Amino acid sequence: MDQNSAEENIFVVNGKSKKNRWQTDVERLAKSHWLSDYARDIFLTMKEQETRRMPMYFLSPQINERQKMLQLLQMVARTHKISRCALHLAMYYLDRFADHYKIRMDKLSLLALTCLHIAAQIENTDAFIPHYSEMNQLVRNAYTAFEYKAVERKLLCFLNFELVRPTTASFVELFACSFLTRSDFAVYTGMLDDFESDQNIQPYQRYESFEQMLASLAQLLLRMADFTLTISRFADERPSLLAAACIAAVRQVSGVKRWSTYLIGLTSYTEAHVEPFIDAIAGYHSYQTIQPICEISPVQINQNVSSPDSGFEQSLTESTDLVVPDEVVTVEVGTYNIITVQLQDIAPNSTPSEAQSKLKRLRIEDNSESPQPFKQAKVEYEPIDK
Repeated sequence: MDQNSAEENIFVVNGKSKKNRWQTDVERLAKSHWLSDYARDIFLTMKEQETRRMPMYFLSPQINERQKMLQLLQMVARTHKISRCALHLAMYYLDRFADHYKIRMDKLSLLALTCLHIAAQIENTDAFIPHYSEMNQLVRNAYTAFEYKAVERKLLCFLNFELVRPTTASFVELFACSFLTRSDFAVYTGMLDDFESDQNIQPYQRYESFEQMLASLAQLLLRMADFTLTISRFADERPSLLAAACIAAVRQVSGVKRWSTYLIGLTSYTEAHVEPFIDAIAGYHSYQTIQPICEISPVQINQNVSSPDSGFEQSLTESTDLVVPDEVVTVEVGTYNIITVQLQDIAPNSTPSEAQSKLKRLRIEDNSESPQPFKQAKVEYEPIDK
């Protein structure tokens, strides 16, 4: 299969005319397997898989750093065109792992990038998956390849190699082409006509066709799914329920009746199920909308993750609170579960043994005379049988 035919499996490629981003996105979704005869079976399988997701207890001592790690993952995903589903899956890995381990502050970025790399291999079937070395350049080469591999082994064992789990993005993409009906479009258009004739105002945007309205609201639905990542308390909620809440929030802010009997059959949730989440998602959307107008400059959160799955191309975030040290930090390892990454602090009164003191990670900056520091490090890192 040549490159052009491979690309056409995901996008509608047309060299003569450059299409808008929303057109490309709708065409990609329309050609996806979500609209196949097996869509219902896929949905039921995803619903069954989400019951096997690891629970979240919110015990991580690094919970306040979650927002910065999300910013980092968004930036890397945008740079390397990693899919929206991979980003959501990476946050699932990160949240669960951090919930069970106390991680050194200077190693949080290492863990986050490793989670994203694994998630990209699970979700990205149509895009280039970056190597660790390429991702490491975005954090000023702060870590070694050996560290990435060590954390990867630890993470895979922690997850028991159960890596395929549905996320909010997975369910949102499932519903993106079917959450709006032509009946909704007819009622919406009639409402705008009544407002214009009675009050001479147009409270919502008017669309020329059902397809244009679906494309616009589907784009907003994908952004709503990304909003759920920024709300920490949603981390332990069912992804299918959050996806249904995103649908209701999109319809509410767009002037469409937010729930219907059709949506109950589509998502398996009633309006009472999604109502506790609608205000939080819609409120966050409103905050992001008025933020540029009010010239408020809090922590900048990326709304759209540019990816082959989203179909959106946007510039990288200019500002971020993530600070990566210029210096290479030498790490003293206190445990043997991960060779170069200390996931649990040593007891304050304990004294490192002579064997542990030999586990100091060797780097080119620390030992310029060694031609192959990584090989030498591996030999010294092997645990001693007692």
